[in-house]
Amino acid sequence: MNKNKKSKFIVLLLMTLFFGLMLVPAASATPEKTAAEKVGNGPKSGDDSQWSEWKQAHTVEVEMTTVYDYKKDGTLKITETYSGEKLKGKFKADKLTRSQTFSIPDEEEVAVSAKSGSLKLKPGDKKEIVTQESIVLTTADDPYKWWASISSTAPSTAPSTVSSTVSSTASSTISSTASAYPQWTFSKFTYFFKTYYKMEDPINLVWEQNSLKAVKSVILNQKWVDNPVEYTHYLPYPDGSWVAGDGVADSKYRITGGYHSRLWELSGEKVVSNAHHDDNVFIIPGHQVDGYENAESKVAGFFGTAYGAYWLDNVCSSAYYNACNDGSATLV
Repeated sequence: MNKNKKSKFIVLLLMTLFFGLMLVPAASATPEKTAAEKVGNGPKSGDDSQWSEWKQAHTVEVEMTTVYDYKKDGTLKITETYSGEKLKGKFKADKLTRSQTFSIPDEEEVAVSAKSGSLKLKPGDKKEIVTQESIVLTTADDPYKWWASISSTAPSTAPSTVSSTVSSTASSTISSTASAYPQWTFSKFTYFFKTYYKMEDPINLVWEQNSLKAVKSVILNQKWVDNPVEYTHYLPYPDGSWVAGDGVADSKYRITGGYHSRLWELSGEKVVSNAHHDDNVFIIPGHQVDGYENAESKVAGFFGTAYGAYWLDNVCSSAYYNACNDGSATLV
């Protein structure tokens, strides 16, 4: 087998094993739906300070221990554990743990992307990294009630053409008030029989008077694919369920990196998305966010016209690449 074919074989095997595992949802007592199922309850009026108060109440300092265990049989296991007295005191959990397992053919050296930098591991290596982290965490029955916060003024309604690479609208027509839209996606942990959700990626696109089916149709017509491999993220809905995102991407595996968008349909003919650009899978664990704004502009550009932007107060940068989100969501 030549070098190029061997590399492709390794990558495809990794993708099959790893992302196949990631796509299987963990057992949970929390009711969950697909993003296509609408919720009947409309938004209610609320106070603009609700989000900052909720976020502060759910922010906890934890010790994060990451163990990279590369067995001589070619199995690489990455285990993340959150622990600490503050976690135990606030959430009654001694620790929250999740792991990912990879099978590396031919016992090759691998590059692992860590928050402290890139690691090189050989078979038989085991490395542990301990950091102090500040995370936003909640339980399944205590979501942020984004539907109870509504803007008092709408964003600019003057349409502007959006470039597929640059979005000028998002930076110039931002509403300064809260709106009835979720701001963040969440990943899931289970501890015994209880489910916890950790804040992850920002919502950065909004469609109004539209459906999930219609939005996906436009995106898929750009030669994107449905149901790509992805890490599952969730949004809380007014009926108490946590809904998994409906993913689309410019390729199924994004082996060398690519654009990816998770979509959710809300009540009142509204759709929201977290759009981002992923890194490649050659650096394990792969598909870490290396861009938000470029993906927001890319997807908005498929629709030709933007009608403004909502300020969602979700400014952030990713842990691996400092990919920044400016805190606003383009209204398409």
